[in-house]
Amino acid sequence: MRADSQTVPAPPDAFQKRLDGLLIAALVVWGLTQLAPHLAHPAIYIWDESMHQAATRGTHDTFFTPHLYKDPLYPTDPRHWWAAHVWMHKPTGPFWFGALMMHVVGVTPLALRLASLLGHLAAAVSIYLIARRPAGRPWAVLGAAGFLAMPFGWQLVQGRFFGDVTDCTLTGCNAVAVALLFHATRQGSWRWGVAAGAAVGLGFLCKTGLALTPLGIAGTLWALGRLRFCPGPSFGTVVAMVGAAVLLAAPWSLYSAWRWPELHELEARVTRAHLFHDPTVDVGPWHRPVDALFNEVNTQSLAPLPPVVPVLAFGWLLVRALRRRELEVVGLALWVGATWFVLTLGVVKVPAIAWGAVPAVLAALAISGADARRHPALAAALLAGLFTPWFIQHLPALGRVRAALPPVLAQTRERPGLAEGLVVVAVAALLVGLVCRLLPRKLSWAPLGVGLLASAVLAWHLAVTLPVARARYLSDHLDDLYVTYSREVGRALEQQTPARSVLFLAQDFDVPHAMEYLSLMFWSNRMAYRRPPDVPTARRRRYHPYLVSPLAERYAPVPGVPPDAALRAYDLLAPRPAPAALPDGVTPLSFREKNMEVLGVAVGHAGGGRDRYAFFVRAHGAPHSLRVVFQGPGGRLERSLDPGAARRRDAALRNASWFIVPVLGPPGADVTHLELGSDGQQVTLALPGA
Repeated sequence: MRADSQTVPAPPDAFQKRLDGLLIAALVVWGLTQLAPHLAHPAIYIWDESMHQAATRGTHDTFFTPHLYKDPLYPTDPRHWWAAHVWMHKPTGPFWFGALMMHVVGVTPLALRLASLLGHLAAAVSIYLIARRPAGRPWAVLGAAGFLAMPFGWQLVQGRFFGDVTDCTLTGCNAVAVALLFHATRQGSWRWGVAAGAAVGLGFLCKTGLALTPLGIAGTLWALGRLRFCPGPSFGTVVAMVGAAVLLAAPWSLYSAWRWPELHELEARVTRAHLFHDPTVDVGPWHRPVDALFNEVNTQSLAPLPPVVPVLAFGWLLVRALRRRELEVVGLALWVGATWFVLTLGVVKVPAIAWGAVPAVLAALAISGADARRHPALAAALLAGLFTPWFIQHLPALGRVRAALPPVLAQTRERPGLAEGLVVVAVAALLVGLVCRLLPRKLSWAPLGVGLLASAVLAWHLAVTLPVARARYLSDHLDDLYVTYSREVGRALEQQTPARSVLFLAQDFDVPHAMEYLSLMFWSNRMAYRRPPDVPTARRRRYHPYLVSPLAERYAPVPGVPPDAALRAYDLLAPRPAPAALPDGVTPLSFREKNMEVLGVAVGHAGGGRDRYAFFVRAHGAPHSLRVVFQGPGGRLERSLDPGAARRRDAALRNASWFIVPVLGPPGADVTHLELGSDGQQVTLALPGA
């Protein structure tokens, strides 16, 4: 077969078009069921999502000046991107999208997360469009559906891990660009090349250098096409693709470099420091050995698939690319290989760094699953790879393989999984390949049986194992999605305080998995500092200072803060002789155990079938935890009133007239009474309006 014989495709019939449309619609619905529930949750996770949500809120106010602190009260260091003025630590594209969506859905974390959701849906559709020709429609659907059900993908879309929106949008843009490139090549159309380049440009505005992978694929395919190795795009298509990418990405890059040259240069150095060691640049604790991508990164990203499985899928891409020279297979091999090669050489390897190539890995798995029934050695390798954990558990001698590896492969030596998997995969493929050559004719059905078994096991992993693992992870972490300290008080402050206000957050310890000063800035649209109140500086800068605290403070309370809020707000220009009284709407309680006295409780809707309880507590000595049980017709739920949840030191709690201990619990309407303390003293819960 000539390498260029596939460049002129047969026109698809109407039935195939309708079938593709129905399957794509089904994938979108499946993706929404996997990723959309709880997407509007109020918790804003530490590091990336905290920064990105705050930067999006700043972009909402000043569209072409992304910022955290709009008018900093104190001098800022551009190297401290977690407390920056203008914020360019990540490209601005996703924040523009989130800012625009805030005009549609309101100022909530959902606005930015919609970009992540759309990125993953676009990637899944692209997986289907790319894999349907080399793998067939059923396997293309399985690969795309498996991508949408991956537990790590759910974490990224929900903003629950290092990366979130920038990696999700990059993944969508890369996948769409590659799918459009393949279509442009088959159609011989430079116009589709323009569309592919536009996707690259959008990706560059989301994640800079990692978005250029499709351009590298296009150039390499053009060269391979000239060599008649495989079909490739025309030179005009490649030029159109590059031109569209530059046209879309260059204006903002040039403008930001002109407007903030020092910051632009610093962030360029940070980007380079991910590839080349630079002791003058702080990239956090993410320096990793050369083999980390195939161990730590892939294990985390592709779980619960064993780490050898993506390596095997890539290997099969190379074999099929050399044998059959198909456009999509060669392109996928370039996509995975180039991404892994560059990132392997880089000194920094953060958990989601290779997520942009995961759609290609899922397409490779779909192709491997489709080919397994025709290639018994591949089938045996797939089975061995998928059952690597079983082999490690039952054949501990396999671990000796790791000790023989050179020290440069540090993680492969230390982490069980990859080395053992490569051994069992190689042995299984060799044994089955040899046996199949020696089989008598009456057993000629056996290779097909092995292939069908391997295909079925892989299909089970994509269709069942991945969504079950995602559902289990969601169940284990559902409460975390609805823990928020700042939403209620922040919304009240936005409504009740002048625009030129500054907030001082009285917390001695970080809220678990959160950067509360950034969350407070997001919800309040006011600058917030976690430091002692600095009234003189605030007044000198013509800002009205407010205190945000979980304690009863000696200042006038800000009106409008719901009684169930985890934090209260006070006007620092209105001191009072006595601490604030319990807020209106608090249900009085009377209970004391040892040093802890419960004065009252307020309940509000948290979301996700949960309510938020604010217990107002007084410490008569060293604070300690109290047991609380929510009782109702639906059963009982036990929680702990931990004074540490107030995020203040014990000394501050002992001196307070009261402080707030926030707890998530069942809906208040379903709770008839509480059991408090170790003895289970019952207290009737009579909520206002109940």
